[in-house]
Amino acid sequence: MAEKFNYSSGALSRHAPGRLGTARQTSMAKSAVESPYRILCRQNEYSVTNPPSINPSPQPVLLDRFRAVLSRDGAAAAQSLPTRLSADPTHGDELFYVPFEHMNLGARLVIVGITPGPNQIALAYNSVQAGLNGGLDDESILARAKKVGSFGGPQMRPKLLKMLQAFGFPELLEIGDAAELWESASVFLHATSVVPHAAIRNSKPFAGSFDDVLESPIMKASFERDFAATLPLLSSEALYVALGPTPLDALDWCAARGLLQREQVMGAFAHPSNNGGSQVAVYLGEKSPGDLHPKDPVRHRVAWLLAAAARMRQSVADHRAIA
Repeated sequence: MAEKFNYSSGALSRHAPGRLGTARQTSMAKSAVESPYRILCRQNEYSVTNPPSINPSPQPVLLDRFRAVLSRDGAAAAQSLPTRLSADPTHGDELFYVPFEHMNLGARLVIVGITPGPNQIALAYNSVQAGLNGGLDDESILARAKKVGSFGGPQMRPKLLKMLQAFGFPELLEIGDAAELWESASVFLHATSVVPHAAIRNSKPFAGSFDDVLESPIMKASFERDFAATLPLLSSEALYVALGPTPLDALDWCAARGLLQREQVMGAFAHPSNNGGSQVAVYLGEKSPGDLHPKDPVRHRVAWLLAAAARMRQSVADHRAIA
């Protein structure tokens, strides 16, 4: 039996595991739309000092703290002082608010990035601005911002959808097409990041290793509070996909501490960022490593990409075999 957090009552309840079917989908659709907002609004408690032990907890909801600036400025407020959560001059690190607190508790797939990038932040901020000025309630605003902004952008999401489709995730999730995860089947996706608020290092989006996250006080605090502590609240049947080596290392770290089960971690996709070059094409086997330009930085990632693709193929095959 697995413990689940019920956001409407603020209590833990127990659910027996079962296979994903029509009845299961209906049940999950009802529970997955719930948000932590009703019971958790800690806009004044975000601190990097003495971070709490990792106990199951929803991500703190900070929308109220940034309501005025987002309503007025939308995407123009991105990476500005009014939306900064914390800073660490020693490491050149800053953390900026991203309204991705919404959780799909019944999600069947959890996709984990490193930290939200500029496109995601802009899409989410504009979505929140429209929701606030349109009179939506906060739960709806946060749910929509997550749906619109998570792994959004003209390059990132299409590449991610391509990998999901290529490895047969729609079949595993019993949906028609990967794009439905951001549309009619959005309750089955929980999108998150190792550092869910936007991490900036030396004025650039953070793209370092998981060791770098743990060595940064403000990133480590966000990782523990906003990511790791939320994992036990998600379904014990959810499948986890990392976007690149940093999220994969973070998931392995969490699995080693019992925050999720190792068999839930499917492995990693190539990171679909704008700066990834041809790595998705190499990962999918569309481009031979031998065809890469001698100066293409993807050449240094080929071994990892091929090994990650092989692991993902095996993970998918294993889950199909027991479905």
